[in-house]
Amino acid sequence: MSRHLEEVKERVFEKNVDAILVLNLEGSNRITTRYLSNFTGSFSALLITPKRHIIITDSRYWVQVKEESDFELVKYVPPKTFFEVVADLINNLELRKIAIEKDRISAANFDWFASKVNCEFEDVSSLIVEVRATKSEDEIEKMKVAAQIAEEAFKKMLEIARPGIKETELAAYMEYQIKLMEAEDIAFETILASGYRGALPHGKASEKAVQLGEPVVVDWGARYKGYNSDITRVFCIGEPNDEVKEIYDIVYTAQKMARETIKAGMTGKEVDAIARDYISQCGYGEYFGHSLGHGLGLEVHENPSLSYRYESPLEIGQVVTIEPGIYLEGKFGIRIEDDVVVRENGCDVITSLPREITVI
Repeated sequence: MSRHLEEVKERVFEKNVDAILVLNLEGSNRITTRYLSNFTGSFSALLITPKRHIIITDSRYWVQVKEESDFELVKYVPPKTFFEVVADLINNLELRKIAIEKDRISAANFDWFASKVNCEFEDVSSLIVEVRATKSEDEIEKMKVAAQIAEEAFKKMLEIARPGIKETELAAYMEYQIKLMEAEDIAFETILASGYRGALPHGKASEKAVQLGEPVVVDWGARYKGYNSDITRVFCIGEPNDEVKEIYDIVYTAQKMARETIKAGMTGKEVDAIARDYISQCGYGEYFGHSLGHGLGLEVHENPSLSYRYESPLEIGQVVTIEPGIYLEGKFGIRIEDDVVVRENGCDVITSLPREITVI
């Protein structure tokens, strides 16, 4: 039994439930399914009792599930609906209280399914999120590889950058390089925005041509064995102007201050304030509109959060991004992002690319 499954079972069964049900309907909950069973398919249900670990899936995944998981297998075959098969199993096992992630199932599907079983439900969405937030050293190693792949792809992309090249060309080339390596996939659609488009924090690559001297914000990542990296760097083709350099120095300093201060026991709110207060002191507080960072792992955005709303203490082994930015509408944007592991007296930085603005 994996450490993940063991820890989730220990926490959930303290609530006096009879079983944990994980519904994964056409990819709606691949994350928890993979986390607990190693199965990566898009259609399944996990039914976990103190003594039995069961996966129900259909013929599309029958060979795959045998290769990926050591759970007990049940094959779904029509004409019964999938929910009816799962409900029959629950009723036959005489389960009376089921733990479920309500956040991962639509209200309509939940209501329909609940009508088929004679049991109560306990929502454990937040509990599973909490367990997943703290990473094992094995998970951290996978994220390091994901970062290394992403960084190598970025370096290769810089080799083809030239004035007049389109943002879409650069983004596509970098994503292609990621897929040529050992990555499972890109972590998310690459954000690549040059010049005035850099003021869009989530500016997807466009047909705009990159001009000499303008900053190009690149936010990208790779996924390796399920785990993601998330990095942002800025480069210029030719020397940037003094205003770009000034704003870059402010963001660089804010990011450095937060990165060198973060440690277990601090709240996300406290870490966010370190960078935010400095940027505000420099006169650009209104141009930093998003949180300082977010948790990273099987999902690109997960717990914990580095924001003014997150008042829980950070824990050893949590992985977060640190990504302050300043965005000047109609001019340009600057963001620097690293992935770090929270430790007792500081952090380990997973990402390794230079943080200074890259001029080519």
